[in-house]
Amino acid sequence: MLLFKSAADLRQLPTDHPAYPLIADLVQRLIVDWHMQHRSYAPEDDGFICLIQEGDQDRPLHEIWPDDSITLLDLRYSWEGIMPARHGHWQAIFLANNEAGIVFVIPDAEWITGELRESILENLDV
Repeated sequence: MLLFKSAADLRQLPTDHPAYPLIADLVQRLIVDWHMQHRSYAPEDDGFICLIQEGDQDRPLHEIWPDDSITLLDLRYSWEGIMPARHGHWQAIFLANNEAGIVFVIPDAEWITGELRESILENLDV
């Protein structure tokens, strides 16, 4: 799992990675300061972007919730929506509260199976 909480975090991902254009666009649009409200972007308050990688699909997401055992599948009833695959990746939106949202960038890959794949397909915004 890779977390993107700043433009500098894009360095974690090679520019030829299939998700790079999508994540670069999300970083540019979502990780911004709120000049009208005179406050800086704060990942824990405002949210961030998370790239799911093979092996992340069925393990606790401790990078996000260190004291919990929440898995990606546990979020299946909490998605605000899932955008159809772009650059081979879905964008699943999880709103933690009125301000903080996490965009999960999930590959449309063969290792996304079973209930997780079913929940993604059921929640697709088409």
